[in-house]
Amino acid sequence: MVIVFAPVNIAWIKYMGKNRSGPVHGPTNSSFSMTLADLGTTTTIFGLDPGVPLSFTFEGSPYVPPETGRKKAERFLSDTAPFFAILREAGIEPKAPKGLYSIHTSNSVPAGTGIATSASGFAALTLAWFGVLSGDRLSEFRARYDADPEFRSKIARVSALGSGSACRSFHGPFVEWKSSGEVIGFPGADAAGIEKFVDFVLILESHAKAVPSSEAHERVRTSPDFEGRPERAERRLALVKQALGLRDRETLARLVLEEAVDMHGLFHTSVPPFRYQNAESEEWIRRVREGDPGLPSRNAILTLDAGANVHVFVPEEEASAWSGYFRTSGVRFESSRAGEGARFVDTSQ
Repeated sequence: MVIVFAPVNIAWIKYMGKNRSGPVHGPTNSSFSMTLADLGTTTTIFGLDPGVPLSFTFEGSPYVPPETGRKKAERFLSDTAPFFAILREAGIEPKAPKGLYSIHTSNSVPAGTGIATSASGFAALTLAWFGVLSGDRLSEFRARYDADPEFRSKIARVSALGSGSACRSFHGPFVEWKSSGEVIGFPGADAAGIEKFVDFVLILESHAKAVPSSEAHERVRTSPDFEGRPERAERRLALVKQALGLRDRETLARLVLEEAVDMHGLFHTSVPPFRYQNAESEEWIRRVREGDPGLPSRNAILTLDAGANVHVFVPEEEASAWSGYFRTSGVRFESSRAGEGARFVDTSQ
């Protein structure tokens, strides 16, 4: 049995649109995200019946994906070649899987609502399956995973075969996923002088969205504004990294919200058009950007992923004041500081 936790990662520079001429699940542009420490997916995989062909069940799982999600996960796990290649490169002969495996998954935030649970879900699934395939050398695999960032990045790239943005859930506090497919953990806060942030996730919708992200990736290509989109995102990414290094919150806030507006504009102008934002989303963006009375500061950085829920990033030292503000407002929210990526929770053979 293997148990892992993988955090959600919230993109400041978005991945939207797949590169059809490049590698499978390759992004049309590089993206950049903050990894959360406490919000994400916990996944357990354990064997049930070794006497049957390789198969999987989600029965009894706290979260059971829809049928399309289950089939996608089963196809991903059944193709063991990418997993075996990484293990053998590390000198670990993989254990050939057989029998029925049970997958138990739980999310700490609502799934399918634009809080990146697809990313955390596939990141957790990937790391747990690597653990299973390591067999009796699991402790060796785990030690290598914990100590070697390059090895971790190789595992992250395997996860992108299941869900592209899953690869950004393996490092932290910030991660860049290049258009080439390379996954790089942005230097830690203490090492690089990068400011520490807390993400307040305003949960304005908790039901699954009508247009899944996988469909959105295809529809945005029909927008007249998709032309030039990769170049716009790459320019913003360079400026965001520069502003982080300079601790320039004003520029960060402008760029990150500008990026979210750019992405949602693709949704609104696709054929057919669709929307994730709702009236509450727009009201909260207005309140924070225009300085609602009682607002703790003007230091917040705002974004939305492919959903209605709003992410409000604030300096770590202001987190208590912002928590009180949101509680007083009556909005439902979750919060998390920045984290360091997917990790093993507990293992037993």
